[in-house]
Amino acid sequence: MPESIPVARFNHAAVNASDVAASIVFYTQVLGFYEVPRPGFSFAGSWLYSEGLGMMLHLIHDERFEPIPTRDNTRRSHLAFRVEDIDRTLELLAEQDVPVIQRRLPDYGYRQLFIHDPDGNLIELGEWPDVEEMDIQPIGQA
Repeated sequence: MPESIPVARFNHAAVNASDVAASIVFYTQVLGFYEVPRPGFSFAGSWLYSEGLGMMLHLIHDERFEPIPTRDNTRRSHLAFRVEDIDRTLELLAEQDVPVIQRRLPDYGYRQLFIHDPDGNLIELGEWPDVEEMDIQPIGQA
C-alpha cells in the first residue's frame, strides 16, 4: 500500500453561492462567522471565519450555480458544526425564523438540527461531543 499524505488540519470548506451578499448575512448573523481578508480573485466571493472553529468558510460565487430546491433531504453533502447548547440554538434559530429539521443520531441519541443557507446548502448543528472526546478507532486495523 502506498504511503498516505499526513494531512495536518482542516483549513476551510468552500460553498457555492448564487448571492454572496445574502450568504454573508446568513453566515454572519445566524452562525456567528465574520468576514476576513480575501485575495483579489477574478470571481466574487467571501472568506468567513468563526472563533473557536479553527477553520474558514469560503463562499464562492458561481453564475451557473442554482439554489438547491429540495430542502427535506438531510443525507446529502453538508457542513456539520457542534453546538454547546442545542436548546438555546433552537431558540436562536426560531428568533431568526430559520426553518429547522430535527433528528436524533441513531445508536447515540444525539440531537441534530438541519438548516439551510439562502442557496439551500445543508448545515447540520449537533450536540455530539468533540471528535477528540469520541472513542474513534480505525476499522479493520489491528
